[in-house]
Amino acid sequence: MTTTTRERVYRFLRQQITTGEYAGGIRLVEEQIAEELGVSRTPVREALQRLTSEGLVQRIRRGQLVVSVDAEARAELHLLRVAFDEVAARSLTAKAARVDWAPLYALLDPLEAALRKHGISSPQFSMAHLDLHMAINRAAFSETTSSFLQRQAFLYPTDDYVQQPGHEPVSQHRTLLDDLASGDPERAVTAVRVHALRGHGNTTLTE
Repeated sequence: MTTTTRERVYRFLRQQITTGEYAGGIRLVEEQIAEELGVSRTPVREALQRLTSEGLVQRIRRGQLVVSVDAEARAELHLLRVAFDEVAARSLTAKAARVDWAPLYALLDPLEAALRKHGISSPQFSMAHLDLHMAINRAAFSETTSSFLQRQAFLYPTDDYVQQPGHEPVSQHRTLLDDLASGDPERAVTAVRVHALRGHGNTTLTE
């Protein structure tokens, strides 16, 4: 087990809870989660311990239950995501010539592989999606700042409008990277705002 595995499992579970994919009151079973994610029980157990300490999971006699995150809180988190992304966009365009873009574009490959093999709604796609957005934040900010943002993975759900039926998520993310690499701050900021527009009737932003 690697640190990357621990973090990926933790980020995925935290995202599922804070976006409401795991509804409040659902019982979390280590064995089932581990099988779903294709990992051992250890990173799942550690992730659940962290989530319990954060108040997102409640320990009960026979396992753990998801603590409910209401619609108002999810809307607030979405607004925070947009704000973070706009700052990241400005930071990236200010140093676009110095950013190593190749590793970021390379993350489109596992995203596409997860999409083709497992589908948009799969945990594998969700984790590949998180990997890409966390890498963008690492490129945008200093190590200290990006370390903080690593803990904000719940801001990047896979129900973005680009993940909805009728859209091609890999090409949408490639276009997003093109916009961020352009060196044009207004183009980049507009791109991240559009990218952050959510499906399922979200009305917190409009194009």
